[in-house]
Amino acid sequence: MGIHEKTMSTEIPRYELIDNEQVRVSRLEEKHVEKYFPTHRHKYYEIVIITSCVEGTFSHSIDFVSHPLKAGRIYFIAPNQAHSWNIKTYNKEYKGYLITFNEAFILTGSLNLERQLHKLFNPLDIKPYLDYDPEMFMDAFPIMSILEDEYNKESSDYFLLRSLLETLLYYMSKLKLESVAKTGIDCQRMVEIRKYIEMYHKSEKSVDFYARKMELSAKRLNEITRKVTGETVTQILHRRLLLESKREIVSQSKTIQTISDELGFENPSYFARFFKKLEGVSPSEFSSKLFK
Repeated sequence: MGIHEKTMSTEIPRYELIDNEQVRVSRLEEKHVEKYFPTHRHKYYEIVIITSCVEGTFSHSIDFVSHPLKAGRIYFIAPNQAHSWNIKTYNKEYKGYLITFNEAFILTGSLNLERQLHKLFNPLDIKPYLDYDPEMFMDAFPIMSILEDEYNKESSDYFLLRSLLETLLYYMSKLKLESVAKTGIDCQRMVEIRKYIEMYHKSEKSVDFYARKMELSAKRLNEITRKVTGETVTQILHRRLLLESKREIVSQSKTIQTISDELGFENPSYFARFFKKLEGVSPSEFSSKLFK
C-alpha cells in the first residue's frame, strides 16, 4: 500500500492514495518520513492523532497557520489544504496515528455523515483540531484498536473498515462538539453557513446570497456568525478567499491574472489590494517569503 505523487508545480507536491487503496491506518512513527515534511497538499482527508509528544518544540502548519504539536490533540486536514511539518528530522519525539481516506470511501449517500465531515474538516476553522485526555485515549475512542487491527489483517473487510471509520468519525464529532463552549442551534447553523461559503466563495460575494440560502435575513445571519465566531459573514468570506489565494499562489501553477479571475475579482489590481489589506504583504512578497 502506498501513495502516488502528482506534482502541481516544482514547489508544491500533491499526494493521492493509490488507485486500489481508499483508506489507510498507520502508526505515525512508522510512516512519518522526510518527503512529507515540506509544504504539500492531499487529495484525501487526513486525521493526525498525537498520543505522546515532547511538548514545546514541535509544530505543524495547516493552510499556513502553525499549530503546536501536543499529546491529546487530533488534527483534521481536509482535501487540498496546504500542510507542512515544521521539522527537519524525526526521531519519534512524538507518536500517534495517521488515518487517511478519500471521499469515495466514506460518503455513500449518508447526509448525516456528510454533516459530520463538515464539522470535523472545515478549512474555516480557526482551531482545526480537538483535544482529549491522552491517558484516556482508548476510553474516548474504543473503536480505534479494532479499526487498526482490521486494517492490518492480510485480507481486511472493506465494508467493515468503512463502518469502523464511520463510527470513529462520530466519536470525534461528538467530542469536538462537547469541547466547544458555544453549542445549540446557532452552532448547527454555522456548520451550514460554512458549507455554503465553501461551495460558493469564488462566485458569490454578497451576504444576501448566503442569507437566502439559509432562509434568514442578512441581519440575522450576521448576528449568528458574530455570536459564534466573532466575525461577520463578509469577514468569514474574505478569510476564505484569502486562504484560496494563498493556496493558488504557492502552487506557482497560475498567473495572478488567472487567480484573480477564478476567484471572481474585477481585475488583478483589485485582487492585489485585497490580498495586501488582509495579509499585510503583496501576493509576490508572500510567495517570496514562503520560498526563501
